[in-house]
Amino acid sequence: MSYTAWTRYTGDDNTSARTTQWTDTKYGVSFTVLVDEIERLTSQAKSKIATIRSMRSAMSIADMFDLQMGMNKLSQVSEMSTSIISAMNTAINSMARNVKG
Repeated sequence: MSYTAWTRYTGDDNTSARTTQWTDTKYGVSFTVLVDEIERLTSQAKSKIATIRSMRSAMSIADMFDLQMGMNKLSQVSEMSTSIISAMNTAINSMARNVKG
């Protein structure tokens, strides 16, 4: 994900006639850490579900609590990544709204 931020450049202080131009600056944001963590937690939850399913009647309460904790962490990481993207979207929209050209 990348977006463009336009910044105003007024030239060098040593020049007598200042020139005003707009420069295009690219900023990149990487979400690979969050995506990798979500994928890891998802595969971990799937393997725990498969383990519990294979045990059938020999399922322990500890396994169920372990699965519940893993699913809780997956839920929190997913919600966090959604909140981060939403906050960035709101900030970019706010900056775009406040740009006066």
